[in-house]
Amino acid sequence: MTTSSNAVVFQNVSKVYKTYSTPRDRLMELLSGGRRVRSNETAALRNVSFVLPKGGRLGIVGSNGSGKSTLLKVLAGVLTPTAGTVETSGRISALLELGAGFNGELTGVENIRQYCLLHGMSREEIEIALPKIVAFSELREAVKHPVKTYSSGMAVRLGFSCAVYVKPDILIVDEALSVGDAYFQNKCLQKIKALLDDGTSFIYVTHAADSVRALCTTGLWMDHGLVRMEGSSSEVGAAYQADVFRRMIHSGIEPQPVDENLPTIVDATLASSEVKYNDNRHRLFEQRVSDLRSGSGEAQIVDISIINREGAETDTVSFKERLRVRIFYRVFEKLPPDCGLTLGITDSSGRQLLHFNSLTSDVVLKSRTSSPLDVIEFEFDNLLAPGEYGVIAGIGTFKRNPKQFGQLLTDEIVDYVAGGARFSVEFPSQDVKLDLWGVWCPQCSISQFSVG
Repeated sequence: MTTSSNAVVFQNVSKVYKTYSTPRDRLMELLSGGRRVRSNETAALRNVSFVLPKGGRLGIVGSNGSGKSTLLKVLAGVLTPTAGTVETSGRISALLELGAGFNGELTGVENIRQYCLLHGMSREEIEIALPKIVAFSELREAVKHPVKTYSSGMAVRLGFSCAVYVKPDILIVDEALSVGDAYFQNKCLQKIKALLDDGTSFIYVTHAADSVRALCTTGLWMDHGLVRMEGSSSEVGAAYQADVFRRMIHSGIEPQPVDENLPTIVDATLASSEVKYNDNRHRLFEQRVSDLRSGSGEAQIVDISIINREGAETDTVSFKERLRVRIFYRVFEKLPPDCGLTLGITDSSGRQLLHFNSLTSDVVLKSRTSSPLDVIEFEFDNLLAPGEYGVIAGIGTFKRNPKQFGQLLTDEIVDYVAGGARFSVEFPSQDVKLDLWGVWCPQCSISQFSVG
């Protein structure tokens, strides 16, 4: 076991694989008792050491073949190290390989029970966790079918849902499993953040330096089985990203310059009669966000819509298109004074790219108890590069930062939801030149109106 303050101690760990030219060479070496070596040795890990304190967040980056996944397998006990010692404290939950730990002949429900039992949960704990796991995975009737009939995305949904609901002390995630849709990836990342806030120790393997900076506090850069750099997540991420950039340049791939001719910002108005709302949408929305909602509850966000330039709801928008995000909310009790609504746009790694607050435009939430449905709409020019994005939203009170003019600090959270909506930005038409390298934060106009 580790010392009381550490979750993981990895000390001088090496993992060496023996390879043979023919099966005969393997047999001859075995029969000789090792006196005649006929094998070649390949080191996947070479004298790797690090310490993860309890509650720590470690991100491991590196190119393919650098030893990242091998390190996780040794840590999870799937592989035995050739040399060195590994000490851990508490329950480990690891998401390493597609379908790992599942029996393809068993149904999803049967695999959930088996997975939880193997992780030390009592039958009473399993029956409490079971409906939560099924709800989070959103597999619905598919949980009654054998896992061998699942697609790769469905298997990831089941695996991740199990991994986060066994109450792990140490959560290990290999990004190689990011084969699910962008909406579920974002939902998983929000759940991970909730676990981290509760003190769960976290180890995350990825190729994306931005993910390390967003989720982790410390970083480890692996290169050909060796630790090339260890330090803060921002320092390691920046160094790794610079190395990737250098290799891109040497391979002849150059980034495009930033376009300084940004689109003109145009204020938009919208009449309340244009807005339609269906209570069935509220039920579907609540199913998506129920496990990712928090706050005191005086008001609640009940739906989020993405509106395109034609005024129609969509989940796909074009680069440089005028974009509206419409957030429906309902007030149950009198709200605190100066209560505002915030909107965040995240990338597929859960990193928040854009942030807007209605109070910056002097739009304050209406404090009503007769339960009309109110809407706040954020409108801005979409300068996000093509890709998948998620929407997070919150209601709360804020106070101004005395040390930084114009900055608002969260004072009280009334409601917060993640995974409420997603959208993709498509490549522009051929007559539009895509010359964006990175993300710009656009100006935003904010309006408020009631429905019904």
